[in-house]
Amino acid sequence: MSNKKRSTYLRVQMALLSLALPGIAYAAPDNSLEQWRTKEYKRQPGLDMINAAKAYSLGFTGKGVTVGYLDSGIGASHPEFAGAIAGGFNFMTDTPYANGQGADNGDPSGHGSHVAGIIGARRDGTGMHGVAFDSQLFAVAYGINDGDDDDDDDDDDDGPPPTPEQMRAIQDQMLAKGWNYLAQFQLPIINSSLGLNNCRDSYDPPCHVLEYGSAQGALDAQPLIIESFKNSVQAGSLMVFATGNEAQDHPDFLAGSPHWFPELKDNWLAVTALNEDGSLASYANKCGVAAEWCLTAPGGENPGIVSVNSSGGYVYKGGTSMAAPHVAGAAALVKEAFPYFTAYHLQQTLLTTATDLGDPSIYGWGLLNVGKAVQGPGQFTRLFDVDTLGYHSTFANDISGIGGLHKRGSGSLELTGNNSYTGDTTVSGGRLAVNGTLVSAITVERKGTLGGSGTVTQVDNYGTLAPGNSVGTLTVSGDYTAHSGSVHELEVDSSGASDRLVVGGTAHIDGTLKLAGGPFRQNVAYSFLNATNGVTGQYSHIAYDMAFLSPTLVYGPSLSLTVERNDTPFSSFAYTGNQKSVAQALDTGSTQPPAAMTDLYDTVLNAQSSQVAGYMEQLQGQIHAGTTSALLSNGDLLPRTLSKQASGARNTTGQDTVLWAEVIHQQRDLDGDDNSQDVRHKVDGLFLGGDTAVGEQGWRMGASLGYLENRIKLDDRRQTSRSNSYSAALYGTQAWEMGSGSLNLLAGGAYTRHSLDSERSISVHQYETLKADYKAHSIQAFAQLGYRMPVSPRSSVEPYASVNWHQLRHGSFSESGGQAALRGDSQRQNLSTVTLGLRGTTELDLSKTTLSLSAGLGWRHAMGDTTPERQLAFAALPGSSFRISGAPIAKNAAVAELGAELKAGKSTSFGLNYQGQFGRNQDHAGSLFMKVRF
Repeated sequence: MSNKKRSTYLRVQMALLSLALPGIAYAAPDNSLEQWRTKEYKRQPGLDMINAAKAYSLGFTGKGVTVGYLDSGIGASHPEFAGAIAGGFNFMTDTPYANGQGADNGDPSGHGSHVAGIIGARRDGTGMHGVAFDSQLFAVAYGINDGDDDDDDDDDDDGPPPTPEQMRAIQDQMLAKGWNYLAQFQLPIINSSLGLNNCRDSYDPPCHVLEYGSAQGALDAQPLIIESFKNSVQAGSLMVFATGNEAQDHPDFLAGSPHWFPELKDNWLAVTALNEDGSLASYANKCGVAAEWCLTAPGGENPGIVSVNSSGGYVYKGGTSMAAPHVAGAAALVKEAFPYFTAYHLQQTLLTTATDLGDPSIYGWGLLNVGKAVQGPGQFTRLFDVDTLGYHSTFANDISGIGGLHKRGSGSLELTGNNSYTGDTTVSGGRLAVNGTLVSAITVERKGTLGGSGTVTQVDNYGTLAPGNSVGTLTVSGDYTAHSGSVHELEVDSSGASDRLVVGGTAHIDGTLKLAGGPFRQNVAYSFLNATNGVTGQYSHIAYDMAFLSPTLVYGPSLSLTVERNDTPFSSFAYTGNQKSVAQALDTGSTQPPAAMTDLYDTVLNAQSSQVAGYMEQLQGQIHAGTTSALLSNGDLLPRTLSKQASGARNTTGQDTVLWAEVIHQQRDLDGDDNSQDVRHKVDGLFLGGDTAVGEQGWRMGASLGYLENRIKLDDRRQTSRSNSYSAALYGTQAWEMGSGSLNLLAGGAYTRHSLDSERSISVHQYETLKADYKAHSIQAFAQLGYRMPVSPRSSVEPYASVNWHQLRHGSFSESGGQAALRGDSQRQNLSTVTLGLRGTTELDLSKTTLSLSAGLGWRHAMGDTTPERQLAFAALPGSSFRISGAPIAKNAAVAELGAELKAGKSTSFGLNYQGQFGRNQDHAGSLFMKVRF
């Protein structure tokens, strides 16, 4: 711009920044807050004057709140603003502000940077920090830029200074432009440390707001500013203004404008300045006609307030310009504490919690006390109408005043002070909890809830009354009236305590009594309402969702409630046979639960119908039946392994003895049905065995030892068992030549000892892990008959039939770990299988060795206990025996086998085997074996 234009702008800017003048002090330290009074904190003693450490100790730092301000700019690259700048615009250079940008020309005078530092300089251990050191800053630098940046303008004559009328027109234009820009962003707080009047220097009156004479006079003088103010109000911003530095009895026009335009008042704060000793600064304009929306804050005089120097480091400045940002930063802390607050709520909270300094025409409401303000308002000057918007917060101060409270919206508001405000209290949404005292009459509307453990005077309930903050007592010193359609929520806890409503007058009741919390217990009288002058009326309905308990009310001066076991069986809401079985067993103790199962019965008896099936599914202990299914179905693994090894030994010629070892891995899936869960069974193990020729008749006798680790789990993965199984087997084989083939026999028996441990987790009454360990035993007898027929010199096929009888004997056990522990008696189950199939073998000559291949298919039929069961009972409940079923074993299934054996020398061979079963259940077993012949 031309030198002449630049000179004109600088004169205007100097007038607008004339609020910066000189001292400040901080209060004596509070040792409980000393952690916040760091060296950085103490360097800006205004923080202690406004009780900032208290706000910090309560957890409020301005996080999540953006504060806008209109000033000379910001030194964006200063370390104190690292990460602090949310945006903004410099109208002098037509460039936006962002973190670390615009620093070179962002704030030539430094005034805006100083103000911004007081609001939100970072708490980084260096220099000083702002009131709201975690807030974000939105900076707007005002000024005139006509786009003419020609520095070669030959006209270096600055010309005469602008007249007062011209100056006001320039002020009106550029300030309105800045506030209109800010209004677009609907920021909650905007600080303006600037003014229009400068009666100490060259400007003519008006010197303060009253000297504009009338609203029309003010509108004639500053029409664009007034329009921008109305836009700011429409945007919902709290506008914070310095009163000015002309030592006037009334504030500058900007801070005092609601005097002429009352529609601005709810969004306005005027701030005058104090010295270090707490006295009004000599330069400061008093609150005067703005007393209703005015308060004081540190402004300093000599040397002033320390804050950011836009060119680097820190600098002292003083004036009401420095007082206003203390309030703007404090507003950010209050906004963080109560995110749903509007500009009016922020204003009232800051004003009514200020420390009284005396004459309101001088000090307004007094000295800013942000440590108190973050705990809610101190007065209701008129109706405090607030929508909590789903937030949960507390007004901890003692609230006085002639106004009332209207609590709207979802969320909760808690009053913990001794509240003497005299206006009515209305709860039309969410929950109001009175945990202090309240003299105001309360009306609870249809969607509102009143709770707490304090004392109130009078209540008209059209909505919900829920005494306590869980279980607790609410006292009404006067009358309590429950209107038709209202709800009285009665909550009890596990200790037998219940909500209580104590009425000093008469209780008039109607509507619904709703039972909540729990557990409710039989044979307990819950006394929940006592009225000194008696109870009139009755509840029209008792609302509860307990499937197995029914309530009864006893009326009188005190109301009490009892519950009794009704006639609905636990099994009514069970779906599967297993669930019904355990439900019937548990029901045997439902009228007089054993002490060792109190919590479990509390949960089931208080259950909703939709919860019962889930509880019974967890309580039945199906892992025990599932383990039986897995071990019983796995009885064919050993006979199949011996059959494979023995068939190879029968073909041995010239070798009397064969020793073998086989490593096995198997995975078996047993699909559940409508009554039982799927069972996943993994097996890893080792078999060692051998056989030798006996006598001259072709018999061979063999023996085997084995170890298997069984890992069993149900499909819900919260129930598992493990078994270490040790087996011993004897077997014999014979081959009779018949025609071109041979008739082959394998027969034997086995014994297996299982060391079992189980673990299941339930979450019915609480989270429990129930464990048991016990023994089980298996005995088996098996036989296989096949006819081997050669189809070539090196290949053969063999149709075969096999039978396997398996008896599993479980030992008794008793779980430990909780109230739902089960016990099981010893029992036995039998499973027999018949398999018909065809297998074939062939030999292939390889270089210097021979490879034998085998494959087979068959059909297996199972008989006996194909749906394994366990007889169980609750360990602490005599006579509670019940039977549950595990995953069924397929009655019919296809079986398949594959094998390969490679000779590694004259007497040694290695091989791989696969055995599978396909049907309702599936298993896949793979093994690696070695044989030695000698």
